[in-house]
Amino acid sequence: MVSELRPRGIGEILDSAVALYRARFTRLARVAVFVVVPVQVLSALVLLSAQPDRFTLNVTGTVSPQYDSSSFAVQLAAVVVVAVVGVLSTALIVAVCTRIVADAYIERGSETLDAVRAVRPRVLGIIGTSLIVLVSEGIGFLFCFVGALVPLTFFAVALPVLILEGVGVSAAIGRSVTLAKAHVMHVLGLVVTAQLLAAIVNGALSEGVSLVLRTGGSTVAVVIGQGIANTISAVLTTPFIATATVVLYFDLRIRDEAFDIQLMMQRNDARIAV
Repeated sequence: MVSELRPRGIGEILDSAVALYRARFTRLARVAVFVVVPVQVLSALVLLSAQPDRFTLNVTGTVSPQYDSSSFAVQLAAVVVVAVVGVLSTALIVAVCTRIVADAYIERGSETLDAVRAVRPRVLGIIGTSLIVLVSEGIGFLFCFVGALVPLTFFAVALPVLILEGVGVSAAIGRSVTLAKAHVMHVLGLVVTAQLLAAIVNGALSEGVSLVLRTGGSTVAVVIGQGIANTISAVLTTPFIATATVVLYFDLRIRDEAFDIQLMMQRNDARIAV
């Protein structure tokens, strides 16, 4: 799919990601819908069961319940459950999309079920990696706002490593650090740009829901409306972020490990064998 394997700038990586995203959009969107819809239903039920007094629509496309009264434990549990479920569901989408996009990148034929089967044994690793990255970003945010950029950069390709190289959680994180440390600004620029593009889509959908429901929308209407907006946003943006991350992963390997030459030699060997 990517005909010319070579080191690329941020704009070129995004161009390649868009091409791969468009070429595999149906399969990527199907994976996202399969995960996102039940997760959004669960999140809506959790938020409503906590009986918040009102909701705040965030620019990131999430719902923040606001409480004037009721149990603090219930409030905290609702927020934590929704946040953790959201992070893990996103990680699962990224993992399956990673396999689909990687096969397209190296021009290897595969079906969606093949990607699901390849990812299934790695579910615990996906969860562990995602939680470590989430906690690291949270710690970085608490100590210094920009501190969250450190794990965001150095752990950027941990999931692709976990899925594509078949290593454990600690090895995947260590490998991600190794690949990223020599190209910090390159990785940071790509990750921030991709996340910013996703945030713009999320924000636009969230603001649309806010405008519709601003004039007297009920609590249930807000939750359902935001759930629909979140579903659309996740289906559109999560596979794209996964695609951009996979292209970044291969770009880092091309820069440091001559992966392009390795792949070319494997293709030539295959032709000779035929």
